[in-house]
Amino acid sequence: MKQLVIKNVGAIRQVHIKLNRFNFFIGPQSSGKSTVAKILSSCMWLEKEVLTTLNDKAIADGAAFVRLVESFHKIESYFGDSSFVQYDTDFISILYNNKDIKITRKENEDYHREKICYIPSERNIATLPELQGFEFGHTNLRSFLFDWFNAREFFVAGNKTDVLNLGMKYFYDSEQPRQKDRIEQVDGQAYQIALSSASSGLQSLTPLLVMLQYYTDEYFRSYNEKKSFATDTKLKNAVESLLNEFNKNKEKNNLKYEEQPNLAHEVGIKNFIEYLQTQLLSTKILSTFSRLMVPHKTSFIIEEPEQNLYPSTQMDLLDLVVELCNGEKKHHCTITTHSPYILNKLNLLVKRFDVGVKGLAALNWDELSVWAVKDGEVRDLKVRNAHLINPEYLSEPLDRIYEEYEQYETATRE
Repeated sequence: MKQLVIKNVGAIRQVHIKLNRFNFFIGPQSSGKSTVAKILSSCMWLEKEVLTTLNDKAIADGAAFVRLVESFHKIESYFGDSSFVQYDTDFISILYNNKDIKITRKENEDYHREKICYIPSERNIATLPELQGFEFGHTNLRSFLFDWFNAREFFVAGNKTDVLNLGMKYFYDSEQPRQKDRIEQVDGQAYQIALSSASSGLQSLTPLLVMLQYYTDEYFRSYNEKKSFATDTKLKNAVESLLNEFNKNKEKNNLKYEEQPNLAHEVGIKNFIEYLQTQLLSTKILSTFSRLMVPHKTSFIIEEPEQNLYPSTQMDLLDLVVELCNGEKKHHCTITTHSPYILNKLNLLVKRFDVGVKGLAALNWDELSVWAVKDGEVRDLKVRNAHLINPEYLSEPLDRIYEEYEQYETATRE
C-alpha cells in the first residue's frame, strides 16, 4: 500500500491518504489538489530514481528535494520551516522533515520500473507549431512536451487515431513545414486542419488522448529498440551501478561472472539482454536488470481532464482512460478535477464492475480512491458500505441553485 502525508505545503495544512491504482482529487480552485498531485509525482520519481540506480543519495539533501518539487512544478515558496512530507510504499520510505530528508530502501526485491507521465492542465500548449527547440527549463511542462513529441510521431498518416467518438481523427504529418499536428473530420463533409486551428476542447483533449494511447501500449513495444546505451548516459550509469552491486555480492548471489561487460558498444536494451543471456550463468542479474531497467507500466498524473469539454465528452473520456489503464499492464492513474460529471460517472463504472458487465469500461471499487480537497485537508468520498461516491458532495452545487430557486417560487406564490 502506498501512503502520502503532507503538512504545511502551499494550501495544504494536513493530508494523510492511502493511494490506490486509481486516485481522484476534486475540489475548488486553489484548494491544494494539484499540490498533492505534484508532490506525489515527485516522490514517485524519487522512488524510481533511488531503486533503479541503487543509490540512496539520488537527491543530496532536503534543500535539493524542495528545489526539485518547487522548480519542476513551478510552485516556488510553497515549502516553509514547518513543511512535512512522508511517502511510504512497499519498497521505500521518504521522509522530509525539519528541512532534512531521509530515504530508506526496504528489503523488497519486487519493485518494477514504471514510466511516470505528468500531463498538466497547460497541455494545449503542445498545439503550438514553434515549440520544438524552445527552452522551458527542467519543468513538468518540458517533461510533458518531450513525452508528447515521442508519442505523436507514432500516429502518422497511415496510423490515424480516433478522437473519442467525435467523428474526427488525429495524425502527425511530418511532411508539413510547420503545423504537423493534424485533425481530420471523417463524419459528414471531410476536411483537414491543423490542430492549432481546432477548437479549445480539441486542443486540450487530443494531446491527452494521444499520450494515453501511446504510453499504455506502443511505448512498451518499442522501448527496447529505442533506448540506447550510446545516447542514454543515465541508463548506462544505472546499469553499471547494478552490475557493481552484483559484483560486490557475487558470492552471496551465486554469480559466476568475473568482470563487467563493456557497455560502450551496446546499441540497445534488447542487445544487452541477449548479451547477458550468453555471458551469465546466473539468471538473478538478468531478472533484476529487466525489473529495474525496463518499464513495466505507466503511472499517469492528469490535471483537469475535463478542460474545455462538454459533460458527455468528459464522461466518454473517463471511459477511455479507465479502459486503457485496465489493459494488460494494469497502469496507474491519478486525476485532479473540478468536474462533478466525472465523479458521478465513477459510480457507474463501479456498478459495471460489481455486476460483471463485459465490453465496457469498469472500475474495481477496491482499486479506487476518491478525495475531496477543501480548506487544506481531504475528505474521503467513498461510502464504504454502499460502493458509492458520496452523493451529497456531488449534488451540493445544484442543491444550492434549486434551494434559491424554490425560495423565489415560494415568494411569488405568497
